[in-house]
Amino acid sequence: MESVRGASADAVELSNLPGAPSFRKEHLPGLFRSYQESDPDWQIVKRGLLGNMASWACVFNTFDHLEGRYLEHLRQKMGHGRVYGVGPLNLIGLDDVWGSGVPGAEAEAGGDVLGWLDGCPNGSVLYVCFGSQKLMAQEQMDALASGLERSGARFVWVVRTTMAQQAEEGYRAVLDGFEARVAGRGRVVTGWAPQVQILGHRAVGGFLSHCGWNSVQEAVVAGKMVLAWPMEADQFVNARLLVEDMGMAVRACDGAVTVPDPVKLSRVISRTMREDLPEQARVQELRRKAFDAVEPGGGNSWTGLDEFVKALGQLPKQ
Repeated sequence: MESVRGASADAVELSNLPGAPSFRKEHLPGLFRSYQESDPDWQIVKRGLLGNMASWACVFNTFDHLEGRYLEHLRQKMGHGRVYGVGPLNLIGLDDVWGSGVPGAEAEAGGDVLGWLDGCPNGSVLYVCFGSQKLMAQEQMDALASGLERSGARFVWVVRTTMAQQAEEGYRAVLDGFEARVAGRGRVVTGWAPQVQILGHRAVGGFLSHCGWNSVQEAVVAGKMVLAWPMEADQFVNARLLVEDMGMAVRACDGAVTVPDPVKLSRVISRTMREDLPEQARVQELRRKAFDAVEPGGGNSWTGLDEFVKALGQLPKQ
């Protein structure tokens, strides 16, 4: 395992990783923060993680231009070259998803919001979604709603469907009257939304995201700048990669329980959606690199997958 040492009272430096990144303790994945060496159950988890390093091969949904130095680091640590980046996997079947093929059930389900996007100028809409697992506190929802309203930007905001108990406890998803006040420039989608199609729409220019890995990959493939609000798990690590290492995203907020200042949030949104920023050019370049990676016969991810299949074919028959 990589050496971990405290860089300060509230920071941890991963000194053996490329660039020796430093994270606040609360931004490390919960698995590491919860680890207790004296607990037998945690020893089972530890042995499982160490066992990954003894694997015959590792395959990751990523590509060289995004995480190449970390893939190479793993090859060196594992002592062999069977570490493969074969992504972005969401590029598979992309033509059908984005309209070059026959629309599927997802296209029909998202027809209303996609039709609304058709009437918006290019790059003018902010897509807001924090995945299917995170239910934000009411104070966070209210602050986000206020920030979106103050920003003056067009937006599509996907919110989770509330459960009966949550409704009884006063959770109301969005501020009363909010949708009426933003009518014409904002849409609130409750429940499921066709995220890949929305991100791929010409009218969408930015993505306010929790930086889950699937969302990161989808943003890269769509060429959409990310406004990062990491909350848990690997999201702080992913946000650092996008904001600090790749320079293709900006920070909007940090933390699972943080309530953003609506005025500051509105300024970040407004600036991102109305100005030409260097991050926007970088994400377009990264998008091109992603497509190059899966180019048949020559892309790094295509080659990696081919090499992996050939290596499997050379294993002794059981």
